[in-house]
Amino acid sequence: MRIVEATRFGGPEVLRVREVDDLVAGPGQVVVGVAAADVLSVEAQLRTGWGAEWSGTEPPFVPGTGVAGRVLSVGEGVDPSLVGRRVAAMVTRGYAEQALAEADALVPVPDALGFPQAAALLQVGPAALSLVEAAELKPGARVLVTGAGGGLGLVLVELAAAAGAEVTASATGTAKRRRAERLGAAHTEPKGAYDVVFDGVGGQVGERAFELTAPGGRFFAYGVMTGAPAAVDPEAAAARGITLKGMEQVQFTPERFRTLAERAFHAGITPTIGLAVPLDRAAEAHAAIEARALVGKAVLLVTSRAVRYREYGEPEVLTVDEVPIPSPGPGQVRVAVKAAAVNAIDWRFRRGFMVVSLDEPARTGLEIAGTVDALGEGVEGWRLGQPVFGRVATGGLADHALADAAELLAKPDRLSFEEAAALPVAAETAARTLAELGVEPGQRLLIHAVAGGVGLVAAQLARSRGIEVVGTAGEGHHGFLRELGVTPVAYDEGWAERVGPVDAVLDASGRGVLADSVRLTGDPAKVITIADPSAGEHGVRFSTGGSSGLAAVREVVDGGAVRMPIARTFPLEEAAEAHRLSEHGHLLGKIVVITEAPLPQ
Repeated sequence: MRIVEATRFGGPEVLRVREVDDLVAGPGQVVVGVAAADVLSVEAQLRTGWGAEWSGTEPPFVPGTGVAGRVLSVGEGVDPSLVGRRVAAMVTRGYAEQALAEADALVPVPDALGFPQAAALLQVGPAALSLVEAAELKPGARVLVTGAGGGLGLVLVELAAAAGAEVTASATGTAKRRRAERLGAAHTEPKGAYDVVFDGVGGQVGERAFELTAPGGRFFAYGVMTGAPAAVDPEAAAARGITLKGMEQVQFTPERFRTLAERAFHAGITPTIGLAVPLDRAAEAHAAIEARALVGKAVLLVTSRAVRYREYGEPEVLTVDEVPIPSPGPGQVRVAVKAAAVNAIDWRFRRGFMVVSLDEPARTGLEIAGTVDALGEGVEGWRLGQPVFGRVATGGLADHALADAAELLAKPDRLSFEEAAALPVAAETAARTLAELGVEPGQRLLIHAVAGGVGLVAAQLARSRGIEVVGTAGEGHHGFLRELGVTPVAYDEGWAERVGPVDAVLDASGRGVLADSVRLTGDPAKVITIADPSAGEHGVRFSTGGSSGLAAVREVVDGGAVRMPIARTFPLEEAAEAHRLSEHGHLLGKIVVITEAPLPQ
């Protein structure tokens, strides 16, 4: 298994990934297969050598105290039925693919809560619940939260606002303040006196916050973000009738912690994840925390989600599985996927019309858009975090996907991730088939299923070249098609007579139109299909992927004139519905699956 180790005290660069033996559970223990690990600011401080005198930390060491994942194995005296359960746990070496945890300290993770969210809530959730309960908030109470842009601060804002308090969220940076406002903060500039102050910063910030505490109020000093808690004089607090609470309010017995964590997981709390990166990018997470620009939490990802199928069939054969995050090989780029498009070929693979091996679970999705997440050996010209889009061999419906570096393009700012994901297959196919047909300016081109992805790109490319385009499509799409300069024809009885003679036909529908299309052109060589397997019976060419795909996509994108409507979007969990709609719907544009919607927020 892999671990992240602090090789010495120092900056984020001292964190290194290395391989070690798998763990074995001892008596009363379980081995958790880590899916996500929490990252705390105190862990970044300990990495520098701060607190070594009381923490006992000596390099090399594995940071991390909170993880979420599934139980892999159990030790002596532990119920074997725990294997496979979704759990979270406090551990001592959390930045790893596996972690040891005490069986009686496991916190069940509900199915509705993702592992990254569980890891992000595991420690801040109990702390926030404890603080808010101790504050005894009443509707209308004035509450100040310092460090309100951090993971705990934002949960406090949300809980206090839900309790009816008037919350002021003190945070540095516009993004942090806006997030606090979305979670219920009424103000972001401290002013006046407060009944309750939650100080998550300490130092001089905490001392100034104490001065804003109203007589008879409550002041909670639990944060050491600055390296030390607020230096508050107990006598001064007593003279003003202020109740002081310190770190003891966020320190729990194992039993109390588990109770609070379970409550947090079911309380509908919104964990704010500002950065979610794979385990091998732990240094980046620490750097982001130290830069104080992170909104909410940072988590490390050990597994990600991928849509797969183990048998051919209806959309129900698709499952969303937890899989190891792949490592890029030579010439490859790992992409943190933001959006992935669904194409007809995807459900044809799934149905077995085009045989793929099912010795291992098969993946689905050929085109993606996202950000560069890792670079394989020999890859140049790309940088981490760079927005890209392009084709993958298969497996685009996932949080992370591997792509050949040569199959990616930089995403233009003018394209959203959804729009970019919808272009590669359609652009390559449209450009290729138009070239194969050899249609010239002034000629008349018929496109079947012109409102689909390929049809739309082909129509727009043809129009830009002076080619007249007529296309079959549902009547609901005719208005949009006319805006593009396409003459739409309803696909019903008599469509061929209404179309009239044409010079070439591109069939993207597969709806049995080849015989009439050949009749309209008078020459089967002037008809191409990308969807009808009966092409040979009519002497028509069946066109499939070419070798110059990336150049064609670049030409389409650089031209800037192609519009690609997004017909529907689905979250990754509803990939089966996306497939079903692609197979049976007649939509304008492309269906896109949003793969990383919850991360980051």
